[in-house]
Amino acid sequence: MPTYIYEAVDKKKHSIAKGKIDAANKNEAILSLEAKGMSPILIEKEGDVKGSSGLSMSLFERVKPIDLIMISRNLSIMIKAGISITESLDILINDSEKKIIKKILGEAKFNIQKGQPLSATFSYYKKYFPPVFVGLIKAGEVSGNLSESFAELAKYMSREYSLKRKIRSALAYPAILMTGSAGIIILLLVFVLPRLAKSFAASNVELPMITKIFMGISLVLSKSILADLLVFIFFVWLFFYFRKTDFGRKIFYGISLRIPVIKDLVKKSALIRLSRTLGGLIGSGLVIMEALELTAEAVGNSLYKKALLKAIGKIKSGIPLSKALGGYNNLFPHIFVNMLAVSEQTGSMESVLKTFSDFYDEEIDNTLKDMTTMIEPIMLLIMGLIIGAIALSVLLPVYQLVGKFS
Repeated sequence: MPTYIYEAVDKKKHSIAKGKIDAANKNEAILSLEAKGMSPILIEKEGDVKGSSGLSMSLFERVKPIDLIMISRNLSIMIKAGISITESLDILINDSEKKIIKKILGEAKFNIQKGQPLSATFSYYKKYFPPVFVGLIKAGEVSGNLSESFAELAKYMSREYSLKRKIRSALAYPAILMTGSAGIIILLLVFVLPRLAKSFAASNVELPMITKIFMGISLVLSKSILADLLVFIFFVWLFFYFRKTDFGRKIFYGISLRIPVIKDLVKKSALIRLSRTLGGLIGSGLVIMEALELTAEAVGNSLYKKALLKAIGKIKSGIPLSKALGGYNNLFPHIFVNMLAVSEQTGSMESVLKTFSDFYDEEIDNTLKDMTTMIEPIMLLIMGLIIGAIALSVLLPVYQLVGKFS
């Protein structure tokens, strides 16, 4: 008889239990657990193809943006149709293929039955659920309109996902071009030049300076390919590690705001997130202070985050949001600040912010086209100059060698 690894809610002890159970099949295992007063969250056959570690395999799973979109959209539809939140979670648990999502939703259902809000469970898993996700659910729980909050959340996550895909698609071709060119350069330096170096050394020809430079680089790279690979991996790791630090983010965003086309892309991406997030949170009923705190976490840019957190302190002292942000001319355009000031007077901040997010969403398409149009020829020029310099370093000694014999 096969053994099943399970994770279930123990209704008597009001806790989540984990263990093993012998059963003829999965359905029998579920019935056995229910007979013991347990509500199964996850059941996996021990030694299954998916991994003998059973539930621990969920550690290697990731909750992707598309998963959050589907959770939000489905919960919105089911709650609006009159299905209770616990029944809605049950349906999602049964339909989900990812163990980590089953686990989280199972815990959410268990916590709701204990009297805790849904947002409490999601806030515990900060790794998978961003602050805005939790904030909008919390606002829906307070207002009693959870269905609308999930609908708004689905729209927000869909637009964020679309924005990221646009940027990645635009950068894909330049990245492929750079990788291919770098591969050609490494091939020339590691495999071609070392062989030519022996011929030049045997000919006793005085090598030009450019040839000596490239020969020196080639000599270093060709000594140990394994060492080169390890050094390369180390610097790539160091780059990404440094970029994740607060100081690293500040440096990268500071540099990006000084490069013409990239500056527009960075600013518009941050302004889209800022206006969309802040508008959505205010529309859900959150107070401006809490909405700004969540927006600062979601904006994805350390410079804008710092500006928003400082604005919170100024608002506490009675300064309007438009004036608090107006001091950052390099981050917030005049039209954004002026329209924000008007919306504060008319009480239409939510609609103004959403209008701005839609406007910049359209503008970013043009910015991406301009950026790729500008980057591609620049990269081709730089790579062409490097490859041309390597070719020149080879041809000059050859001409000298031919001249010597003639």
